[in-house]
Amino acid sequence: MLRAFGQFSGIAKRFSSTVATPAPYFISRTANQGLPVYTEIKNGGTQKLTIVRRIEGDAEVLMHEIRALFPKDAPKNIVRVNPTNNQVIIKGIHGNEIKQWLIEKGF
Repeated sequence: MLRAFGQFSGIAKRFSSTVATPAPYFISRTANQGLPVYTEIKNGGTQKLTIVRRIEGDAEVLMHEIRALFPKDAPKNIVRVNPTNNQVIIKGIHGNEIKQWLIEKGF
């Protein structure tokens, strides 16, 4: 019991130190309190994708903010939105960078 309480107190401290900024979208965390950023490898390893799931609100705004993180000479189609399930799909494996950026934004 004491061990479980110690784990939860560390999590509570981490969440209390981050301040959420108002945005037209919200990214809810998973059941294990992780960020819903996943990497997928398709087509026999030739297509590598990073997917941001569980987006509530305007995913287009999130797409434009993520696109601004890439260099200006990057192709426009490196980031796109799947409108069926409201997910942002990024070409390449950028999971750790996207998670760090979301934590800095307060999610």
